[in-house]
Amino acid sequence: MRFSNFPLFTTIASLAMASLCVAQPQSPQSFEVASIRPNRSGATDSNVDSTAGGRLTITNENVKALIILAFGVKDYQISDAPGWLDSERYDIAAKTATPANPGLETEKSLLRALLADRFALQSHKETRESTVYSLQIGKNGSKLTRHDDGSGTTARTTCGHMTGKRVTVAVLATMLSLQLEHDVADQTALPGKYDFQLDWTPDTGPCRDEQIDHPSIFTAVQEQLGLKLESAKGPTEILVIDHIDRPSEN
Repeated sequence: MRFSNFPLFTTIASLAMASLCVAQPQSPQSFEVASIRPNRSGATDSNVDSTAGGRLTITNENVKALIILAFGVKDYQISDAPGWLDSERYDIAAKTATPANPGLETEKSLLRALLADRFALQSHKETRESTVYSLQIGKNGSKLTRHDDGSGTTARTTCGHMTGKRVTVAVLATMLSLQLEHDVADQTALPGKYDFQLDWTPDTGPCRDEQIDHPSIFTAVQEQLGLKLESAKGPTEILVIDHIDRPSEN
């Protein structure tokens, strides 16, 4: 599987949908060989390749993205992360001792072991009270376009713009959670898959000036999707970074 210049959500969704590997009865506990080198090219594209023979090749990726993949969390669920986890990028080439691909869950476990061994990552999970949102159907009904036929799913978010093709509402909720930096639960009970487009003006950041003619994301969800976001207080699982170092030498 290959991802080029991928949004974080697309990476997570693609990994979840691409479980094409067959798990082995005895899964490897760590990579047999792993090479880690800083990537100072200045490029913005990133690739994650999982190929036959138990090989994992990561090109120009930051460490926070690796933690997100390894632990199955979202960016806002990571706490106490040093700034270099976002800014510094690495190339990683690793392989297991077994010839077959290890499967998605084992691959995540291998990546966690790599982060612990080579980056000295120590972490723990805890639950904190935070703002959470529920995604519900608006009073005038959903405006999502039903699209169950065909194959393939696409989901993309850019500056104040979000599109989806053949996606479930649960996936839409996940995309919204990444923008709001809070958990969003799908409570619409809408079945099937849908196409949608959402345009809004972000509250802060460089995107704000580019999308000045659009409403807030909450108003946009109501007007453009026929849905609504209701806020409340609820538990959010957090991954706390207790310790992490730049990688050891190869």
